[in-house]
Amino acid sequence: MKSDQLSKTAAFIAIKFYGLTRIPAFRSLFEDSKVAFYERVVESLPTPLNYYHYWLKYDWARRLYTWSEELLLPGDLLHIIARKYYIQQLVHELKEDQYKQIVVLGSGFDDLAFTYSQQGISCFELDVPRMAKHKQQFFNRYYPDSNHPDIISYHLSDDQQKLPLSSHSNIDPNKKTIIIAEGFFDYLRTDLFDSILGQIKSFFHQTPALITTHFALNELPLHHRWSFKTGVKTVGEELKLYQNINEFHKMLARNEFIIKKQFNHQFMATELQQITGTELSILQGFYLLIAK
Repeated sequence: MKSDQLSKTAAFIAIKFYGLTRIPAFRSLFEDSKVAFYERVVESLPTPLNYYHYWLKYDWARRLYTWSEELLLPGDLLHIIARKYYIQQLVHELKEDQYKQIVVLGSGFDDLAFTYSQQGISCFELDVPRMAKHKQQFFNRYYPDSNHPDIISYHLSDDQQKLPLSSHSNIDPNKKTIIIAEGFFDYLRTDLFDSILGQIKSFFHQTPALITTHFALNELPLHHRWSFKTGVKTVGEELKLYQNINEFHKMLARNEFIIKKQFNHQFMATELQQITGTELSILQGFYLLIAK
């Protein structure tokens, strides 16, 4: 993604979450403050993206949107709920284990750093300049009297492959740290993936807990695989890291990150269907992992 570009992928994640949490069964999975956060995010998006804030309030519009999304890429909508629901569970467990710092890579419109900033945890968001500026303006507008995460503006590229860790003294290498890479690695070459994990390992004195998502596109049917890649390209981004899950495990292991917990699409779909009564599925090949 270009440094001056607002991420439409991040915007549509927020839009889909906002639309789905108009439905009571999905809304019940999250705190009211989280639901309100994403409603404000969608409201703050530039035109025409902010039109979704109005239209998705209506049941008929949500039904039409759900039908069209499921027609193009079945499982995409519920996977948005899944990543937010299970990541918040993992972060809560780590907080109970005395993790005191959160660093969100490519934070987009995510709420976690803001949410945990209110609980006395040191939180940092790293994102491209355009996204960082928009997020700071968002916090200043909607949450002027709240604690804000420290937003660090940076842009990874072929010429700049270094994370702003050592140069940013507020990130404490001594604290037990959670690194959140929700959808972050999807758009990176393998060598840049290795470089980033190497930088993280060398900066922190104790290996952080890495929470990451992964799409193993080999598990999707060919026509859905095409739809997935085309959708990403349509919003100006390119999927680069989509190896099968065993290969992704090896990539983590060679950088000394060992899988501690893994959720696959079948597990998440089954549990969420039981909790909410939904008939929606989750994208085949979608994984959520924690590694240390």
